[in-house]
Amino acid sequence: MIQDPVANRFFRIGWMDFEILARWDEGSASAIAQSVSSETTLQVQPDDVESLEMFLRQHGLLQGTGAADVDQMRERAKAEVKGFGQWLLHNYLFVRIPLVRPQDMLARLLPHLRWLFSSAMVMAVVMASVVGLALVLHQWDTFASSFVDHLTWHGALGFTLAVIFAKTLHELGHALTATRYGVRVAHMGVAMVVMFPMLYTDTSESWKLSNPRQRLAIASAGILTELALAGFATLLWSLAPDGSLRTALFFLATTSWVLTLAINASPFMRFDGYFILCDLLNFPNLHERAGNFARAWLRRMVLGLATPWPEALAAPQRRWLIAFALVTWAYRFVVFLGIAVLVYLYFFKLLGIALMAVELGWFIARPIYLELKAWWVQRESVTARRKWMAGLAALIVLLVLLLPWHTAVQGTGVVRAVRQHLVFSPKAGQVKSMPARTQVAEGDLLFALAAPDLRSGVNRAQASADARAQELLGLAGVKDGEERRAILESERERFLAEASVFSSEQSRMQLVAPFAGKLADIDPQVKLGVWVQHRQPLAVLIDTSQWNAEIFVAEEDVARIRPGDRAKVYVGLRAINGKVLQVDTSRTASLAYSMLDATSGGPIVTLPRTDERNGERVVRDGLYRVRIALEEAPPRQQMALCTASISGSPQSLLHGVFDHAASVLIRESGF
Repeated sequence: MIQDPVANRFFRIGWMDFEILARWDEGSASAIAQSVSSETTLQVQPDDVESLEMFLRQHGLLQGTGAADVDQMRERAKAEVKGFGQWLLHNYLFVRIPLVRPQDMLARLLPHLRWLFSSAMVMAVVMASVVGLALVLHQWDTFASSFVDHLTWHGALGFTLAVIFAKTLHELGHALTATRYGVRVAHMGVAMVVMFPMLYTDTSESWKLSNPRQRLAIASAGILTELALAGFATLLWSLAPDGSLRTALFFLATTSWVLTLAINASPFMRFDGYFILCDLLNFPNLHERAGNFARAWLRRMVLGLATPWPEALAAPQRRWLIAFALVTWAYRFVVFLGIAVLVYLYFFKLLGIALMAVELGWFIARPIYLELKAWWVQRESVTARRKWMAGLAALIVLLVLLLPWHTAVQGTGVVRAVRQHLVFSPKAGQVKSMPARTQVAEGDLLFALAAPDLRSGVNRAQASADARAQELLGLAGVKDGEERRAILESERERFLAEASVFSSEQSRMQLVAPFAGKLADIDPQVKLGVWVQHRQPLAVLIDTSQWNAEIFVAEEDVARIRPGDRAKVYVGLRAINGKVLQVDTSRTASLAYSMLDATSGGPIVTLPRTDERNGERVVRDGLYRVRIALEEAPPRQQMALCTASISGSPQSLLHGVFDHAASVLIRESGF
């Protein structure tokens, strides 16, 4: 390994390079080559020495021996000076801000923390993680609902603090492990990646270690620290009572598990997972070398060029590197696209557009342009047959994009019975009768409820009416009793009316089926003798003979759908044929079914209202409802989420992309 202490870079060299450098002072390239060949089993040519000299000179690893060398280094330094635009671009994309030089502190801490590296600690972490996960599985509903409950500003603050704490321990794990193996930790600080702060630890000198297992331990220390934190936090969350402590443990457990496994362990970005994979394979610069193989493979496959492979590797290893590079490119494309959208939304619109353009241009468009430029330079080496094949492929792709063959319109929604009736208690009361079966006929008694206040009201009003009737009988034959008789008649009628009202209310407590169908979603808490609240849902009565699907499609696709179009509705793995009945002419403002809302795990994103009606949510995107009549009932004969493919009027793929892009531009054009 060659270390450049000025630029803090490391270069891995082979045995031949080492033997040449060991004899560097022997003079000419021929003398060095002859010395190596005579004293070792290597057969070195002067060209090998000259190639190594060129490599060393290109990377500034040779001392200047005269004015010409000094001038050459000065010119190279001038060429490396970046203009203001390049400096701004580099510092916007990535900049490190060192905060502390922790070497002395780490040296003092390490003797007191050596127990962290013991086998007993490893066993404790494994046992805590296994037991904690097992206990969480028994309380999974509570654990999952805790995540939804913390989707607030206070929850966001808690998660942020948990991330800062976990990432601080993550970096201390790297630093302590490096110190344990004698590697100097130059500094720790914050790295601004596309203006997003991330903690970092400079352990670049770990390349000095000759033992790859020690380098692997340093690279994986951060992930292992977070996993240990997640394991202990999960176990303690399962055992802690409700309160602030349990909330804090929930934040630590979720952030450590999710961020460690989803981000840090990924080998497709230059995070810990990448360096761990490099050390496991003993294959440094994996991304660059795999990318070189993938570019050579593309030039061979697409252009038919005899591009030499960057390195002499076995065919299986070469194929693995090509596949790894292709997956890495696809992964990075999605990540960089997401970051571009994030910076656009995070800043005010004009700056957001500029930053998004930089993100898309630098990370996505620029690599593609450079590769196409390399193809253009080699265009004369491409055979005529390969050019014809490329032209034909381009024509086919163009026809696929331009011809109006695409008819399917995709949407998501719910399947539901055409007729369904929510059975609820009209008044608080006690359950006296329950349905004996789920399949009922029209007029069948479903639930009988009793309300003592209604019964006592009937009895009280009837008794008062009877008392007034008895008084009327006593007035028979009494002179001058007409005025009293009129009063008693009026009161009697009033009490009889009250009794009738109470009796009517009591009859409403006898819940009967308005139509024949099947009872579903019967409240499991409702039993004989149980008291129910006012307007408490008890069950849902559905007519299983007719079913509809209510599908929500994008604004740019709704004009392609007409009543009568055929459709396929997918409920789980079952496909059901149907026909479009109705297409709404106005966009959907709010959702009638909470199962569709993304806040309840559904597929449609909603936002809180900005007006005075707090608590209500509106659909974020432009969606239109399409009602589809199904030809058969769904498998479980109950309301469920579904997707649909509707045979609309044909449209080209490029036209659909243009419509969607135009709608987004119109929506976002307001400053």
